[in-house]
Amino acid sequence: MRILMLGFEYLPVKVGGLAEAITSIAETLAELGNEVIVFTPSHGFKEGKEYTSFKIDVSGHVWDVKVYERKQNGVRVFSISDPLLDNSDVYGPGWDGMLSKAVHFGKASVGLLNKIIEREGKPEVIHAHDWHTVFAAGLLRKYFQIPLVATIHRLNKSKVPAYYFHMANLGELAPYPDIDPEHTLCYIADLVTTVSKSYLWEEWTFFGMFEGKVTHVFNGIACDFWNEEFLENKDLPREERRKKILESLGLSDGIAFMFIGRFDKAQKGVDTLLRAIEILAESYLQEFSKMRFIIIGKGDPELEKWAHTLESKYPNNVKVITKMLKREFTRELYGSVDFVVVPSYFEPFGLVQMEAMCLGAIPIGSAVGGIKDTIVSLDEDEENASGLLVPPRDAFALAQAMLRMAKLREENPELLKKMRVNGKRRAKEVFTWENACKRYLRAYKNDIDKAISFIK
Repeated sequence: MRILMLGFEYLPVKVGGLAEAITSIAETLAELGNEVIVFTPSHGFKEGKEYTSFKIDVSGHVWDVKVYERKQNGVRVFSISDPLLDNSDVYGPGWDGMLSKAVHFGKASVGLLNKIIEREGKPEVIHAHDWHTVFAAGLLRKYFQIPLVATIHRLNKSKVPAYYFHMANLGELAPYPDIDPEHTLCYIADLVTTVSKSYLWEEWTFFGMFEGKVTHVFNGIACDFWNEEFLENKDLPREERRKKILESLGLSDGIAFMFIGRFDKAQKGVDTLLRAIEILAESYLQEFSKMRFIIIGKGDPELEKWAHTLESKYPNNVKVITKMLKREFTRELYGSVDFVVVPSYFEPFGLVQMEAMCLGAIPIGSAVGGIKDTIVSLDEDEENASGLLVPPRDAFALAQAMLRMAKLREENPELLKKMRVNGKRRAKEVFTWENACKRYLRAYKNDIDKAISFIK
């Protein structure tokens, strides 16, 4: 197939997991023999040769647009450039700046596709990722009538002033003063997908509005990078790797738990983890003395302060890192610690538990969204278990889960070894990008099962 992909991020331009996902989908579709082209704002990254140039009119102001094309791992990537689209703040500058950037991206995408059709013909399907592409998707649908698949990686639940839809020549999609761009994107799409089955049902209040054209396509994980073969001390037993990594962080050997993610109050459950550590320190002193907690992330100042307070109070047990780490060092951590804690309140798919399983770290995660779909919990199926699921927002349950897993490490290491093997197999065989993209190809043809509310 000839596929046009729209994304506000594409590697090497990256803010979060979205860039990794879109890039992996595009490259895997290309590996499967499809012709994939990507439209993305330059955000100042203008590598490649100039493909075309033209002008766009935005609210009476004329902007010069240049488009740069590069071939990246089998994918043709078109970076769209103008003075606003070149701003390096991917989701900015500011809220109004980001919305204006999205309008510019939409209008410039029409100009670019017009040039491509003139020279090469049009794509068979458009695949738009998240609401930032709503103006581009809407305009391309309006002017070229190409089938549209929209993927919601995570609901943002924001409103956009109707003014921006009028700026984008899409006034017909703005009957109210404030518009939900996610609803609009899904409304104009022929098919809507999200990234895990559980997240679809958890957010059925939203996705149910599109019943009849909504389904799920699981994300994948690139175990080619998250692989023990690339560890510095790959030939050492895991216990030795753990001891070395803990010593490098100023901690003595012990039962190692790790958290990595944003410090936010809305999603990642950092407060649940910090409270669980307090419970362990206050009520289970003997067991706590053997535990080591590596907490990596940054964000909310109050959560950072709380984490550093715990580190100061329990310096032999807690290490807090509030700086960006190289992916290679993160890989070393995954390949060395015993357990990775993923205490999210919600998680559309989640990469942390997948990266952990690729490298043999056992995830302890909230029973929500993609975490619930990707981890086989010890409580549900001991034979195939790859981790342990706990209720979200329950610090006591999380503390008990960590106690339980610490006890297993001492009393039943063979079971944990089996869980590590199960996790690696599940990540490498079930949740592959190839499997995901084969399902996307079915979605593009509307040859795919749907979420149906009255069938249980």
